[in-house]
Amino acid sequence: MHLLIMAMEPIEFFKLITGLTAPASILISLLFIAMGMISITKGGDLFTDSSVEIARQTRVPPVIIGATIVSMSTTFPELMVSVTSTVSGKGDLAVGNALGSCLCNIGLIIGSCALLNGYLARKRNTERCIPVSRFTIVGPGFFMLLAGVIVWVFSLFSSGGAVNQNGAPAEFAIARWQAGVLLCILAGYILFTLRVALSSRHDFGLDQEQPPQVENLKRYYIKLAFAFFIGACLVILGSKLLVTNAVQVARYFEVSELLIGLTILAVGTSLPEFTISILSIVKGHGALGTGNIIGANVLNITMVIATCALIHPLPIPKQTVYFDGPVVILLILAMLGLSWRRKEISPVSGSILLTIYVGYLLIATFGFAS
Repeated sequence: MHLLIMAMEPIEFFKLITGLTAPASILISLLFIAMGMISITKGGDLFTDSSVEIARQTRVPPVIIGATIVSMSTTFPELMVSVTSTVSGKGDLAVGNALGSCLCNIGLIIGSCALLNGYLARKRNTERCIPVSRFTIVGPGFFMLLAGVIVWVFSLFSSGGAVNQNGAPAEFAIARWQAGVLLCILAGYILFTLRVALSSRHDFGLDQEQPPQVENLKRYYIKLAFAFFIGACLVILGSKLLVTNAVQVARYFEVSELLIGLTILAVGTSLPEFTISILSIVKGHGALGTGNIIGANVLNITMVIATCALIHPLPIPKQTVYFDGPVVILLILAMLGLSWRRKEISPVSGSILLTIYVGYLLIATFGFAS
């Protein structure tokens, strides 16, 4: 195996170790899967710990850190996949990837995290629910809902410029001027989070955890930023290695393309968010994971779709208009509504979100396939 790898061209070797291509040997694929899991785990630890430390040092609530710099880092795979699809003339895949990630983020990730937190709470004798402040719901949560509704409304008609893969004008589409509106929502979201971050520094009371005293702050900040960057890179690299080689192994054992799409590929681009959110729960920083999911959804709906629509007006599949989009809005409303009264996401709420997501997958696969 070692000789086989060494005999490769440098470019081929680079593609293999970055997950851009899968090796012909299943044994090497299994090795890369293990490497990917190690990379995700170690990178996730670095990423989560450095994010929490950044929140303490800057005196900004972890939910805001999760909704901004953490979510921007974990959304990078969706952005790259969607932009590549758009440049390749497959704009409908770009929209499907962005909205599919939102569905996965709320239904699968938030649902799983709520159930995991409930399980760990019984062992640790801690709170069974993930705390969600009223500010999170009416702040970042509002932007998430607003962006989801506006994208769905825009997708109901075509204002011109978008064409399907067969060259015919698209019936449903996102135009460039609509991309500009989405970018304005993104700008408003960023300004809002910056304002909250600045105001929270002044409201950092004695009852909150104080940042540790450091002798050389400049060197410590550089070390913290380096750990954050390396952690993000390891999570993204590990996710790519794991997904690419898992698909290769699944095809070797003749697993159906449908099952591969529903499992490996469906979770693939959301794996960074999944990793960070799960580790946040395990480490007792649930607010960081919740902020990460909300921020990632805002960026998926605004930044990812808007960037692709600026490159070329995006045609929208009929299924997205009549089914995927409404389910995204339903899950957003369910997440915000279930957490509004008690300001928390309980294991029961997580079960509801997960059930909606599984139901969506079943209907999308078998209902529309038939």
